[in-house]
Amino acid sequence: MKIYELNKIDEKRLGDVGGKAKGLYLLDKLGLNIAPGFVAVDINDELGLQAAADYYENSGMEIVAVRSSATAEDGKDFSSAGLYNSFLNVAGKSAVKKSIMSCIASLESETANSYSSFFSAAKSHKMCVIVQKMINAEISGVCFSDHPGDEKRILVEATGGLGDKLVSGQAAAHSYCVPKDTMKIDGDELLDSRMIEAIARQAVEASGKLGYPLDTEWAIEGGRLYWLQARPITASNGTDAFELDTKVIPDDNILTTCNVGEMLPGAVTPLSLSTSVASIDFGIRKMVLKAGAAKSYDEIPEGCGISSVGNHLFINISTASRIGDYVIGGTRQGVELSICNRILDDIPKPPVPKVSKILRLNNARKYFTILFGVKIACRKIKRLAQNLQIPKCETAEAAIKEISKKLCVIDEAFWLHYISSAHSGSMNSALFLIMLEQGQSIDDAKTKIAGVLEDIDGIESVDILRSLKTAARALMKENKDIAAYSADELAKYIKICGKEAKTALDDFYERHGHRSIREAELRSKSWHMDDISLCSYLKSIIAAGAKETRQTGQAKENIEKLLLGQKGIMRFVINFIIKQARKGVVNREFTKSMSIKVLDKFKTAYRELADVLADSGVLPDSDLIFFLTHQELKRLINNDEAALIKKAVARRRILEEQKKLKFEQVSLGKPKPIEADIPAIYKKAVMTGSSISRGKATGKARVVKSVEEANMLEEGEIMVAAFTDIGWSPYYCMINALVTEVGSALSHGAVVAREYSLPLVANIPYATQVIKTGDMLSVDAYTGEVAII
Repeated sequence: MKIYELNKIDEKRLGDVGGKAKGLYLLDKLGLNIAPGFVAVDINDELGLQAAADYYENSGMEIVAVRSSATAEDGKDFSSAGLYNSFLNVAGKSAVKKSIMSCIASLESETANSYSSFFSAAKSHKMCVIVQKMINAEISGVCFSDHPGDEKRILVEATGGLGDKLVSGQAAAHSYCVPKDTMKIDGDELLDSRMIEAIARQAVEASGKLGYPLDTEWAIEGGRLYWLQARPITASNGTDAFELDTKVIPDDNILTTCNVGEMLPGAVTPLSLSTSVASIDFGIRKMVLKAGAAKSYDEIPEGCGISSVGNHLFINISTASRIGDYVIGGTRQGVELSICNRILDDIPKPPVPKVSKILRLNNARKYFTILFGVKIACRKIKRLAQNLQIPKCETAEAAIKEISKKLCVIDEAFWLHYISSAHSGSMNSALFLIMLEQGQSIDDAKTKIAGVLEDIDGIESVDILRSLKTAARALMKENKDIAAYSADELAKYIKICGKEAKTALDDFYERHGHRSIREAELRSKSWHMDDISLCSYLKSIIAAGAKETRQTGQAKENIEKLLLGQKGIMRFVINFIIKQARKGVVNREFTKSMSIKVLDKFKTAYRELADVLADSGVLPDSDLIFFLTHQELKRLINNDEAALIKKAVARRRILEEQKKLKFEQVSLGKPKPIEADIPAIYKKAVMTGSSISRGKATGKARVVKSVEEANMLEEGEIMVAAFTDIGWSPYYCMINALVTEVGSALSHGAVVAREYSLPLVANIPYATQVIKTGDMLSVDAYTGEVAII
């Protein structure tokens, strides 16, 4: 057993005296006033306990505070605040001895064990005990050298008397927010401005010398300021709903949730922001650069292709529109149509930059070479998806190294996908603009384009439902009772099903097992990882009879109608664009599937890494991996930056708050959350949107916001959803129509809807709030009208 006076601790033993004692020693060395006392280290038996009590008796301190000082307490990563025992106003050798024993015993208390089982890095392995002269405080409180909500200010909180009730949250505080630049603030009846300034100034000076922000406790006795405790601020500073926002979004930039909102709607996790989202952003920026619309990536920095606000994603139309400004044949309107399915005439835009015709012509050569190299892009991305291997590793260090080494493959995959997506979008936009120039209305043009994009063979996403129907029919054939099975029972049955059903299911897993709802979100389990989810889809298909839906066969007729009256070169051009647009749908769906197949291998690798981190106690649970960015994961694994775990826990809680955020579809400058209340203009019985897949239907509405709600769909209902996600397509066989809040003719769900002759009206604002489950709806996907009847 060893005893040190608090101001005379051997600096070589600072790591052994516990966090509180270390903090007090450092404050004393910095010239701040602390109460006299000592710390007892390594009390392992009755002799050590007696020696500490004797030391107290000989110190002449009389009334003291006996406080814990555990080895992992008040550290840079974990405070362990309130876990261990402390006692105030202790007097007498016997009482001090009893208090010391109680502090030591609290090392293994239920509360402490619960905390350290969740945060394994916070486990204290030894308890030291501080015995310190009791300060009979007239005023006491806490001081944060960095205000939790504003690093430019200092937070001082005070209460009359002892501060134990303030620290424990049982008493209200007088709060003073002190500006760091002036240190000036008005006092009140409890604490005058002079003392507030002294507290703030000393805390900031100590913080500056120690090199980290401080959470301190102080007390005033007889007009003199004493410092009782100092620890690094370990709360997840800056962890709020907007922590990971794109840093710079110019005020004149136009951003939209359209298009990206169909692939990754709502709030995404930090791991996805740093991987899949960063790669989608890279694909857009690389296209702008390759098309000659920027000289270097410095002109189009990270986050200006896909921006993030509150972890919601937005396409920066202004960045994409540079192609229209710098390329002959490109227009801003074409970009807007491709992304938003409408022209944004109501949004102010900066003037088009003056670019020489020669430069624009040369850029056109570059751009269209890229676009019409779409077949090469398809071959490349297929090889990429087939060849990518991320070996399973036994250690976290090896796993993060392997993942990091291959992250660039996601960039390449989404760049190749963006080539096919841009090709498809540009053909669709070109056809749209020609029709508008010829005097057709926007609604007529949309309807006719939807018609010529019907009956397309070889669409990857359409095969999802067909493949599941094939498997469902095989299961129904071999087991007449299969329709009565629950999803759990069905998941067990498909493990032992007959040869025909197994072959069909194996084929589905091979081709589509990497897909899912919100599939670019790393936290979303792919179908091959989640039998129960897949079997919920199968149940719906079985319940609907698993009948194959024939194509309408009207595409040829629709194309002839659109070409009617067109002559000469214009007829040739329009016919060529239609063929390219139809091919573009197939290519776009194929490269989307392949890019997700690449991403799926990273999903598996990150989940394997998460299990290693959870098994070794680095992460409290494997799900937390999704709430750290890839860069933070590297720091956690390589530098043991344990405070990141607290940040991940905070972010997981904040995600629920972020999910509730609502934004306008189109914003000028940085998007701002809007009130959840539905504007009166949208509260009406007849709503008008965009005709995406033609047809008419009547039926009861089923508002679907989750897989659980989708599983409640009944045959003949009209599905009302926020977006068209590829993951919803297995339900298309049982519904009569689809209504969505966002969508375009080229969205993945829309492509599938057209192939199954399912009427689809998109871009109905607040549809999931205005329409209620059970409402009788009339959907006219020729006029774009949805009526509550």
